[in-house]
Amino acid sequence: MAVPFITSPPAGASVPSPGLEANLTAGAKAHNITDPHLIQVQQQQDTLDKIAGEITQGLSESERAKIPGFTDIAIDPDHNHLRLYWRGTPPTRVRNTLAHLPGGVTAEVRSAKYSKAELHAARKKLIQGGKFKEVHLGSTSDAIRITSVGPATDGNGLDIGYDEDRGVEKRDLVDPLARSARTERSREIKAITDRLTGINTSIVYKPLVSDASRAHDQSPWFGGDALRNPTGGICSGGFAIKTAQGTPMLTSARHCDGGNGQWKTYVGGDLVGVSDPLRSDVNDDVVAISLYSKQAGGFLYDGAANRTDGYSKAVTGWGHNNRGEYVCTDGANGGVHCNVQIAQTDISVTGADGHLRPITDLAFATQYTPDGVAAVNGDSGGPVFAGVNNYTADQARGTITALDTTVTCPPSLNQDTVLDGHVRTPWCLKGAYYVPIYQTLSDMGWTLITN
Repeated sequence: MAVPFITSPPAGASVPSPGLEANLTAGAKAHNITDPHLIQVQQQQDTLDKIAGEITQGLSESERAKIPGFTDIAIDPDHNHLRLYWRGTPPTRVRNTLAHLPGGVTAEVRSAKYSKAELHAARKKLIQGGKFKEVHLGSTSDAIRITSVGPATDGNGLDIGYDEDRGVEKRDLVDPLARSARTERSREIKAITDRLTGINTSIVYKPLVSDASRAHDQSPWFGGDALRNPTGGICSGGFAIKTAQGTPMLTSARHCDGGNGQWKTYVGGDLVGVSDPLRSDVNDDVVAISLYSKQAGGFLYDGAANRTDGYSKAVTGWGHNNRGEYVCTDGANGGVHCNVQIAQTDISVTGADGHLRPITDLAFATQYTPDGVAAVNGDSGGPVFAGVNNYTADQARGTITALDTTVTCPPSLNQDTVLDGHVRTPWCLKGAYYVPIYQTLSDMGWTLITN
C-alpha cells in the first residue's frame, strides 16, 4: 500500500519568498467572489423559472407532453428572455401569462411542426422490448446502434444519435470513419428513421457513453483512474503513453508496484495489466503497466474521487513548470485539487521507498484551493496538470511521487468521499512533490497519448 513521504524541505533548498510563503500558508478557506453580474443573472433565472412553471403547470419535462400543443420552452437568463415552442395557438391561460410579464422580461412564441406528444409517439416507434430497435443498412454489414433519441427543441422532429455497435462496455474515442463516409452513413440512417417514425429526423454520430468511472475504469484506460496495486492498496493511474515501439501503456508510481504484479480496477477488481520491469525507473518513480487490452486513452478523470459519471477531460500535450504557477493534482483517492501553487522546482528528494528522486517540483494548496488540500494518501502516481482552453482540457505537468505537510481533512474529504476511506482514516496533505512530465518522457523515451 503506497504511503506518502512526509518531509521538511531538503537541506539547502531555497525558501519561498515571504510573499509567496504567506500566500501558501494563509489557510484553507475557499476564495469566494460575489460577482454582481452573476447575482443578477441568478435572480433573472429564478424569475424565468417561475414563469416557465406557470406555463407548464408545474409538470416535469416529460409530463409536459400532456399539454395539448406544447412542444418546448427555453429560458435565457443572461438576456432575461423566454422562448416558447408551440404547435398551433397557445391557449388563453398561456397568452395571459405572456401578456403580463414582470418588468424587463421579454418572451416570444415560435411555431413548432410537432407537439411534444407527437414527438413522444414517434420516439416510441423506435423502441421495442425496452430497447432501441436495431438498424440494418443495405450498404454494409456493420451493426448500427441507436444511442439516443430526443425531441428537437424547436419541434421540427427527433434528434437521433447512433454509433457502430461495439458491444457492451466498449467506447470509440475517435470516429473510425472518414468524414465523407460518415456523412453518407448518416444520410442512409436518416432515410430509415424517417420511415420508421413517420416524421423528420436529424441524425448525428454520437458514440455510446461508457459507464466507466474513476473507481471502475474500462479499456481504453484513462489517466487518474483508481487502481488496486499489486499489494492490494490504492494508487493512481498516471498518463496514457506510447513506448518507443508504439505500444500504449498506462503509468503509475513505481513505489506502488510491490513486485511487478497485477494491477486491477479499485472497484470491481477487473484486470488492467501487469507491471513492465523493463519500463520502470526508480529515479522518476514511474512504472509502465502493460495493458491486457493494449488500449489507453488520452484523457484524465476529473472531479471528486467518488464521482461515478465518468467525467474526464482530454490531454492536449505537456508543459514545463515554473515557480508561482497554479496547477491541479489529480489523485484517484482524493480527487482533483486545483489552484495548487508551485513553490519550488528542481528539487532532489528521497521517496518513501528510500530511493532518491533527483528532479521533482513541489506545489502547495493555497487559499484559492477550495478545501486547502493538495492530495490524499493513496494519490501516488496520479497526474499533475494545468488547465487549458478555459479548463476544458488538460496539459500534463507531472506525476505525484510524495506528499508534504499533514493538515486536518476538511468535511468534504471523509470516509465516504475518499475511495479507501472505509479501509483507513483519510490522511490529507497540503503539499505534493511530483516528477516533471518532461523528465519522465525524456528519460523513458515515451510520448503522451493525447486527444
